[in-house]
Amino acid sequence: MRVPKELLKRSRSDAGRALARLRSMRVPKGSVKRRIARARPSTRLRSIRVPARFVKRGRDDLGRAMILALVLLAGGGEAAMLALLPPDAGGSAAPRAAQAVAPATAAPTPLDARRSVAQRPAERRAGPSYYRRTRSRHVPAAAKTSFMPLYREAQRSFNVSWRLIASVHRQETAFSTEPSTYRGLNAFGCCAGPMQFNVTNGPPSTWALYRQSFRHAKRPRSYPHRTRKHPSIYDDFDAIMAAGALLSDSGATTQLDGASWSAAYAYYGHDLFGVEYASEVLGRAKGWERGGFCLNCPVDDSLVAEFDDAFGVDARRGLLADEERDKKKRAKAKKRKQQRADRARRRAAEKARQRERATRPTAPAPERGPTPPQTTPAPSPEAPAPPQTPTTTPQAPSEPGAPPPPAEPACTEVSRLLGCRD
Repeated sequence: MRVPKELLKRSRSDAGRALARLRSMRVPKGSVKRRIARARPSTRLRSIRVPARFVKRGRDDLGRAMILALVLLAGGGEAAMLALLPPDAGGSAAPRAAQAVAPATAAPTPLDARRSVAQRPAERRAGPSYYRRTRSRHVPAAAKTSFMPLYREAQRSFNVSWRLIASVHRQETAFSTEPSTYRGLNAFGCCAGPMQFNVTNGPPSTWALYRQSFRHAKRPRSYPHRTRKHPSIYDDFDAIMAAGALLSDSGATTQLDGASWSAAYAYYGHDLFGVEYASEVLGRAKGWERGGFCLNCPVDDSLVAEFDDAFGVDARRGLLADEERDKKKRAKAKKRKQQRADRARRRAAEKARQRERATRPTAPAPERGPTPPQTTPAPSPEAPAPPQTPTTTPQAPSEPGAPPPPAEPACTEVSRLLGCRD
C-alpha cells in the first residue's frame, strides 16, 4: 500500500508542532513536587521495620520457589510440586504429597510397610504393659454415640475404614478414657492426645506432618472434647482426622486386608511388638465387622492369630533378618576398627623405637696399650720334664720380587795371605 506524499508531509508537520508545543509548556512547581512525592513510595517503605518472622517466611518462600523451578526444569512431577508447598497452603501438604506418590487404592505388602517412612520410629514408645491396661479399661456406653460421627467423617474424607480408626482409638487411649489423654505427654514422654501422636520424632514430627488434616473434613458442631484453637493434638476431631490421613497415606482403605494391616503396623512403628500391635488392631476391627461395634468386648484371639499368620510372619521374619544383618555389619565394623587400632599401635611403637635409636649415645672405642710379655711358668722339680721336640726355625720365604743375596767371592792369592780360607 502506498501512502500519498501529502499525507506524510502533513503528519510530519503535525508531529513537529506537537513536540514544539510540549517543549514550550511550563509545569507549576507545586504539581511537580506532588508528583515526585507520589513517585517515592520506596523511601517511606524503607523506614518501616518488618518483623523477623515475616522476613524469614519470605526467604523460605523464595527458596521454595527456586527449588520448585529447578524441579520443574528437571522434569519433576506432581508429587515433587506438592512436597514443596508450605504446610498452610491448602491444608496439609505432606499427606497430599504422600497420596500422590502412593494412592489410597494401593495395597502394600508387609515388607513395603516395613520400609515405609510415614511414621518414623521414636526412641521411646508405649509397650505391652501400657496396651494391656488400655485393653482392659471399661468404657462408658456414651462414647459410642459421641465418637461415631467423627469416625464416619474420617472414612468419608480419607477413604479409610472407620472400624480401623476406632480400633486404633481403643488401642491407644481406650476411647480417650486414659487419664493422660488431654494433658501433657504420656508416661513415655513421646506422644499425646486421644490418638497418641508422636511429637518428639523428627523434625518434623508425625503430628507436625498431619496436624492440618482437619481442613479436608467437615467439623461437626459438637463432639466430646473440643478446643478453642485448631489444630490441637488434644482436640478429638483434629486428632482423629490426622489419624485417618496417616492411615490413608500408609495404604489403608475401607477393606480390612493386608493394606490396612500394614497401615496399622506403620502407625505404631516397625519393630517386633509393632507386628503384635497391628494384628490385634485388625482382629478387633474384623470382630466389629462381623458381630457389630462393641466398646467393651474382648478381642477374638482367633482373628488376631489369623492376621498374624497371614501378614505378621513375613514382617517378623524380615525384622529378624534385618537385625541379623545389622549385627553382622556391627561386628565387621568393630573388627575393622580393632584392626586399625592395632596397626596404629604398631606404627607408634616402631616410631618410638626409631626415636630411641636416634637419641641413644654411642660408646667410644677402648684404647689399645702395649701388650704385656707372656711368661711361661717354670716346671716343678717333682714333675717329669716334658720331652723336648727339636724345633727348626723355618726360614722366612723370600718375598717375591726381592733380589737374591750376593754370593761370597772366591779366595785369591792375596786374600789367602791375609787369612782367607776356601
